[in-house]
Amino acid sequence: MKPILITGATGFIGRHLALRLLDEGKPVRVLVRDPQRLDPRLQQRTQVFVGDLTMSDSLLAPVRGVSSLFHCAANVHTWDRRDAYWAANVDGVENLLRALDNGGDLPERFVHFSSVDVYGFPKLPARESDPLQPTGFGYGDSKQAGEDLLRHRAASMGLPYTILRPCNVMGEGSPFVERIGKELRSGLMLLVDRGKADCGYLDVQNLVDAALWLAQEPQAQGEIYNLRDPGTISWRQFVRDLREGLKGHGLVLNLPYGVAMVSAHALATPYATLKIRSEPLLHPLIVQIFGRTCGHCIDKVQASGAPLGRRGYPESMAQALRAFQQNV
Repeated sequence: MKPILITGATGFIGRHLALRLLDEGKPVRVLVRDPQRLDPRLQQRTQVFVGDLTMSDSLLAPVRGVSSLFHCAANVHTWDRRDAYWAANVDGVENLLRALDNGGDLPERFVHFSSVDVYGFPKLPARESDPLQPTGFGYGDSKQAGEDLLRHRAASMGLPYTILRPCNVMGEGSPFVERIGKELRSGLMLLVDRGKADCGYLDVQNLVDAALWLAQEPQAQGEIYNLRDPGTISWRQFVRDLREGLKGHGLVLNLPYGVAMVSAHALATPYATLKIRSEPLLHPLIVQIFGRTCGHCIDKVQASGAPLGRRGYPESMAQALRAFQQNV
């Protein structure tokens, strides 16, 4: 069998995806910048190619002869320079597509992991067909641009693709759980408007289920899908359950949306003006994440028949807590 290529296998989603494919007996090839950061199981059982999305020449060998490609690699930081987001999330996509175009046979499917951040942060859930406007944030705008680039280049190349827009991916090893969990143990955690907004909960194993299913489905070719678990989990419930599971003693501070946004701008402005690389305690993107819905519409993927929600919220939270307590 031809190998399946995964970019970003040292990251959260890419690691789980690669491990699942190995468990299913599939040959896996990974493209990473630092192989020492790979899960030991991936170091031992995959074809490892060292490369960088910003270096075109390093992409030619890993893309050659693959059956499909899952592009998970991205700059997902909540605070970074706009050019840094563009280098990874736009130029990186361009370089990867150029390598595929120059490498001979195209894969049967290019599965691109985008984000619901492309919608900005509307008050109401968004659908895939909703027009996209500039978000005002480097991450969301760069993911918009990366999607646009893929659609146009794929049309000229004849490349079959599917775009996934996951909501907030949780579960074992989730960066969300690690970041919030540390604050809930002994720090300060912010809730906006008492945490009433939908957190857009998506267990990573449920994401892998849907991604692998959609990658094989003819009807998913050329389509875009929002992905989250069925049902609604608010930030209030998520933070409460995580705090209780950790027996945390951190302070949970609630602010009205308007107050939180004013505070965020006041704290972030000096960092942006002085081009300070470290992340401020609070900035507008954080307020938007916790103050506006992240639970976008999944009618389209439900209608497709893709598997959703196999791992329920209680099991997902238990797995996340177990991993956090083992690693932190």
